[in-house]
Amino acid sequence: MVKKILFSLAALAVFIIVFEGAARLFELRETDNAGLTITKPGWQTEFFGSIFDWHEPDPQLLWRFRADLDNPLIKTNSQHLLGEPVEIPKPPGVWRVLILGDSSPVGLGLASRMFAFDAILKYLLENHFGNTRRIEIVNAAVSGYTSEQIKTFLALQGWTYDPDLVVLYCGNNDASVSGKYSDRELLANQKLGETRSFLRHLAFYRLLKALLIARPERGAEDTLQVRVPASEFAEDIENIAAQCGNHRCPLVILKPAVPYLWPAGLQFRIFRHITGRDGELIFPTEMAEFLGKKIKYCLDRERFAALYGQGDIFARGVYSSAYSDSMTLPAAIDYYSEQVQKSKNDPVLYNNLGVSFWNAGQYREADFALRSARAVYKKNLAGDSSILALASGSPFLYNLGITQLSLAGADSTFLDDPTSPAFQYLDSALQADYFSLRIKKPYWTVIDGFSNRDSIAVIDLPAIFRHNGGERLFIDHCHPTQKGHYIIAEEILRTVKEQGW
Repeated sequence: MVKKILFSLAALAVFIIVFEGAARLFELRETDNAGLTITKPGWQTEFFGSIFDWHEPDPQLLWRFRADLDNPLIKTNSQHLLGEPVEIPKPPGVWRVLILGDSSPVGLGLASRMFAFDAILKYLLENHFGNTRRIEIVNAAVSGYTSEQIKTFLALQGWTYDPDLVVLYCGNNDASVSGKYSDRELLANQKLGETRSFLRHLAFYRLLKALLIARPERGAEDTLQVRVPASEFAEDIENIAAQCGNHRCPLVILKPAVPYLWPAGLQFRIFRHITGRDGELIFPTEMAEFLGKKIKYCLDRERFAALYGQGDIFARGVYSSAYSDSMTLPAAIDYYSEQVQKSKNDPVLYNNLGVSFWNAGQYREADFALRSARAVYKKNLAGDSSILALASGSPFLYNLGITQLSLAGADSTFLDDPTSPAFQYLDSALQADYFSLRIKKPYWTVIDGFSNRDSIAVIDLPAIFRHNGGERLFIDHCHPTQKGHYIIAEEILRTVKEQGW
């Protein structure tokens, strides 16, 4: 019996050796490797995984907060979560809220995390419940996270905290571009990473993979991808809702609000020179080229101060990163007027002429030049509907929207009239602005679809913010102010009370 087993094992070993040798010979002839090989995971994975030192790489979620951070703006525990350590299993008499999301629930941009809505919510809930139970907030939000990462975190770790309520805030990162792969592809590529790394050394594994796994038909090599397309966002939220249903845990979905007056297409310009661990630029070439263009913006420093106050250091950096020539306004108008006659197919020249007119207070001339910039840009597109084409047109729409405000002598109250030209241009700029972190209409539509589900409540922050301060409730492109966070906490408390949770 023993001899038969040994003989079988020896035969198996010989088979593997022969098959491995044959596979290696076959590989010499077959050079087209099947499957998805990701060498450039995108600038946000590079930035959050290895450059932004609050974070570290994570084999299952791309990145996470470092454990035991303790600085003036953020504190994490040994579980890589914000705040104090979380006791597992949950002690009796504790009512626990699990917050999932991105940098907004983290409180990015605030002077202190004590002003973030999780801390305010804890205070409000304690006042409401009194001494009947102990309130705990587990904040598992992570800067830069999408619904894809959140869904995965909840399945892998979230339920170990045994929450009584889940609060979800995401969408801004989903509707942005990091590189040439979606988050779903990046996360799938990380699964069984160590095992696959070992198996890749075996030619028979590579051969079987080539024979059994078809190469995806997607053209990622030359196409920028949204991190989470709206269709996948819908699947992710459905997955999160299903997980909550399976655990009989109510879910509150916060529909993110975003400002309209934030300059479109400018958000990532200040990062375009950053290099990764390999010494190469972290941005895809086409993104870096667009962000490096000398595009002028209709930026009003007084309006910025009125809306965002001093702004945090990042907001000020973004706002000041827009291209600015060194010419006087008369010289700039003369120069760009001459240039558009020489290069009539360059929308940037028409744009810069329009912004120069705008800076000089000549709004009708600015409007004409900016409309010309938009027309030339659309003509040059020739039907190109790629993410790069859409995003590269967003500054022209933004400048047109700001000029419409100036023509009307209006301020941010234009948001009360969605039919106004200013609103329509600025909204179009937002929808095309995949180079900033701002949620888009298709993602809002997905969230709205969960409004009438059992044990799910959707809080419409865009509508609530619009009636309580609008643009002045933002620190920057998407992060709420201290007042904005307080409004969010109050709305969650109101929902909990109304639902009897």
